[in-house]
Amino acid sequence: MRLLYLHYGPQSGVTAAVSRALAAAGVDVVQANPTEDFLWRLRAGSRLPNLRPAALRAFAEAVRRHGRGWKEYWIHTPWAFDRVSRAAGEAIAFARADAVLQAGVLFGPGAPPQQPYHLYVDQTRALAERHAPVPGLVRPLPPDPAWRAREEQVYRGAAAIFSMSAYAARSLVHDYGVDAARIHVVGAGPNVTPGAAAVPEPPGPPAILFVGRCFAPKGGPDLVEAFRRIRRIHPQAALWIVSQEAPRPLPEGAVFHGSLDPPALSVLFARASVFALPTLREAFGLAFLEAMAFGLPVVATSIGAIPEIVADGETGILVPPRDPAALATACAALLGDPTRARRLGEAGRARVAEQFGWDRAAARMLEVLRGADAEPGARGETRAG
Repeated sequence: MRLLYLHYGPQSGVTAAVSRALAAAGVDVVQANPTEDFLWRLRAGSRLPNLRPAALRAFAEAVRRHGRGWKEYWIHTPWAFDRVSRAAGEAIAFARADAVLQAGVLFGPGAPPQQPYHLYVDQTRALAERHAPVPGLVRPLPPDPAWRAREEQVYRGAAAIFSMSAYAARSLVHDYGVDAARIHVVGAGPNVTPGAAAVPEPPGPPAILFVGRCFAPKGGPDLVEAFRRIRRIHPQAALWIVSQEAPRPLPEGAVFHGSLDPPALSVLFARASVFALPTLREAFGLAFLEAMAFGLPVVATSIGAIPEIVADGETGILVPPRDPAALATACAALLGDPTRARRLGEAGRARVAEQFGWDRAAARMLEVLRGADAEPGARGETRAG
């Protein structure tokens, strides 16, 4: 099978992971990114403004619709949707693939689509619009009837939709009227896993690990506040922050590691005692799968699809968002009870091995793409509801 994978960039490693898993299953994967060079050009590792007329129009539309949030939402305009969709249609015509798999719905597969297409989604815009406003974060996407109409048309026209979570699948049914029989919950997998680069946990002070590219949306400020309380109970505890940014000054015991590549990150996963990510906005949460794959107990917020990943009381502890006190209590409890922490961590490791993984997600997709699975719900697949 020759498959065209339409995507919009690395997607935190999802693009490469899906492509590898499908290729390992014998699929000839061809990639195309219709958004490439749309607003920015990459030159020698730098992002330079693209001064072509289409890019300037995209910039103007983004400013008009999203104001100060234009940079985060520049592609979330109906004009950009239509423009990128035309590029996607051209890629489909050029590839002459047996099947088309599209990541997300930032664009459509051409107008009209030239062949049946399939979608792989982590969330929907309707879910993003319902995000609670948080001081210091970019405002949630505003409702846009013109965008919603385009998005709904793409969802309803797909031959099948693969969802990372039941949470997103429910939105497809209830917000967009998609037939649940065409939705297949296939999950996702960790991109950092234990291997030769991982160092066994040495004896020493306990450490809480935070991994989030964007510090504030991932709840970093709440964790720093919680850590100050944790240090009163566990004076030797450390907080390891892996992120693009971190506030200054950090409390004593907190260490900012910056952004790390997978081998370096795997060392911290192997050495940490607890993984804490009190995220405020999350489409899915690959970092939780990574932490659980290393046998770490997880402390997370009870939002979005996270309860599907972290079983409260079984593989970790879920707390309300924006609650440093509850966060501190949960982390301190695990640091103070290593036996319980190990039990939760081992349960998390088993949960990832049994329910998640890119090979498993790809296999579920291929059952549908190859026509081997005619009925949703068969062969261990979860139906939307």
